[in-house]
Amino acid sequence: MSGEEEQRREASAPGPATVEDLAARLTGLPDREIAALLLARPDLLSPPSPSFTALAARAAGRTSTDLALAQLDAAAIAVAEGLVGPVAGLAGPAGAVDDLAAILADCLSLPLDTVTDRLSQLSRLALTISNRPAPGLAEALAPGTASWPPPAESLTGPSPDSLTIIEPRAIAAESAQRAEEAVRLVTALLREWSREPGPLLRAGGVGVRPLARTAEALGLAPAQAATVIEIAAAAGLLGLDDDGAAWLPAAPALAWLSHDDAPPLPERWAALAAAWASSARAPWLVGSRGEDGALRAVLGDAAEAPWARTLRHRVLRLLAALPDGASATPGFVRATLTAARPRRPIPDGAITAILAEAELLGITGAGALSRAGRALAERESLDAEADPASLGPLEDALAADLPEPVPMLLVQSDLTAIVPGRPVAALAALLERSAVVESRGGALTLRFTPDSVRGALDAGLSATELLDALGAYSPAPLPGALEALVEDAARRHGAIRVRPIASILRVPDPAAAAGLLAEPRLAGLGLDEAAPGIITATASAGQVLRELRAAGLAPVLEDGQGRLVIDGAPGGAAGARGRGAAPEPTRPGHVIASRRRAPASRELAVMVGRMRAGQEALDAAGPAVAASDPVHALAVLRQGQANRSLLRLRLAGPDGEVQDRRVRVRSVEPGRVRLADVARETELTVAVHRIVSVEPLSRD
Repeated sequence: MSGEEEQRREASAPGPATVEDLAARLTGLPDREIAALLLARPDLLSPPSPSFTALAARAAGRTSTDLALAQLDAAAIAVAEGLVGPVAGLAGPAGAVDDLAAILADCLSLPLDTVTDRLSQLSRLALTISNRPAPGLAEALAPGTASWPPPAESLTGPSPDSLTIIEPRAIAAESAQRAEEAVRLVTALLREWSREPGPLLRAGGVGVRPLARTAEALGLAPAQAATVIEIAAAAGLLGLDDDGAAWLPAAPALAWLSHDDAPPLPERWAALAAAWASSARAPWLVGSRGEDGALRAVLGDAAEAPWARTLRHRVLRLLAALPDGASATPGFVRATLTAARPRRPIPDGAITAILAEAELLGITGAGALSRAGRALAERESLDAEADPASLGPLEDALAADLPEPVPMLLVQSDLTAIVPGRPVAALAALLERSAVVESRGGALTLRFTPDSVRGALDAGLSATELLDALGAYSPAPLPGALEALVEDAARRHGAIRVRPIASILRVPDPAAAAGLLAEPRLAGLGLDEAAPGIITATASAGQVLRELRAAGLAPVLEDGQGRLVIDGAPGGAAGARGRGAAPEPTRPGHVIASRRRAPASRELAVMVGRMRAGQEALDAAGPAVAASDPVHALAVLRQGQANRSLLRLRLAGPDGEVQDRRVRVRSVEPGRVRLADVARETELTVAVHRIVSVEPLSRD
């Protein structure tokens, strides 16, 4: 096409569509297509529009248009930008659709089918009318707001690299190991906070020091500990105490704390994975500063992002769409999601953090989606409130990848031990209480220490019971070194008894009591001798236990009646603190987990029927009917500004009387409009809420 022909065609082509054009098109559509539009643009559902003219005014508004554009991929955005700018002269009845699609495909280096599909999508979303941009689209994608055509690689996103395909056995092994470790870490968190809860800051959340203490107990960095805490809370395993002053294990967590009756590993993991996928929490923000300059605390309101849930869903579905075994890097995921939704920006660091969370949970292994992760991504609903029975496929998928457990423990004379594989549940629970893990992998390597043996004694085992339990899994007699270690630990165990009042230490040995009072490392406990053998402490019972053990002592916990409290027993620590039963789950933040319910077909039919009836009544009233609802009035004002039309404006004056004016629109701004009164030859600025009605009078 020559330059002169192109100029003539652009000059004769119609401009952007008007609200009236959009209303006329909507009126001509069948009810099912109107219903599909409302489902595709849910912001138009509420409040219901009284007519198609009002619906058109809302759909053409900038806010609604921006929400619709946020759903489009880069190819659709590029096609829309072309219709608004460089190829606008080819749109409308003057140009054939096939010719327009061919020109766009050539300019954008996209397949013709892709461009044709995107043109149809823009039309279905009421963003174009006969390939002419609707008013809101012309405003949102005004020429000059972006370079066109964009680079070809930005329209399709990167392709996965087939050098990144991981062997299925490697994915299964790594993901199963991480899933098992995630369950162990959450259980360890519950035990730690049953001994010493996470105190609540005045501003909300748990502070830096308790987080550091918890991270040390779990053997993690604070950032990873924050992730474990947030996942546990999302799964309903944490709650606030009766005073609302501290986080501790909630009632559903009591089963996790049982050494003998804990739910199976796949069941516990499925609950964590489903809760993570539906969570709006953003643990990676913990430790950073918010807009007010305050540090974001774990379990605090500021460590929340409403978009986090949606982003997790998008990442999961992207990983599920890749070939089996394909590993995805953060850069690939970010580039692909950006191409899919270029007008929905992804905050820095979010993709890397979400992929790290998925790896920690065993949803991925070696960067590729695991069998259980794929089952999670393919769930019909990722809502945490779904029926627990719907988690069955997740449990089955993880169980299929878990290696067969072995009931064998090989103990050596240097106090190390090896489990040649994954230990059976009873052996794993026993070793969790009595040994320190040195390495995990194809085999489990452990070491017995005085502190680890004390853990088994804290859990209620005697020296004989512990040795018998370990010996039941050993094919050879236990080494004498281990027997000596256990018996020595048992002799020292319970020499000091801590009774929480806040707190009291019973120390029958006068020499031991004097040593405690003189020990400088215990100065922070506020120790004081109330009577011979009785020492009071200003610190909590959990802190007293922890610091006495750090000083090389072996205290035990008593309840208010002097009975020994078994570590990890359901309700034991809560009862020792005098807090009564375990609390109900408390989920941090304020984002409601439930998703907006889409209206049923019958509801949509009723809604569309009312709009059609309202439009018929509006048409019967004639073209002079005025726009009275705010959305429609703003649309008429914007259209009047674009066409320089003369409008009749009915305005509520300061005295409450309605004024009648003939005006032209100078500008439409947020909450107000600037007008020129042609009769009085003055300018005025009017708040939108004062406008009673507006209607066009004539066009110049």
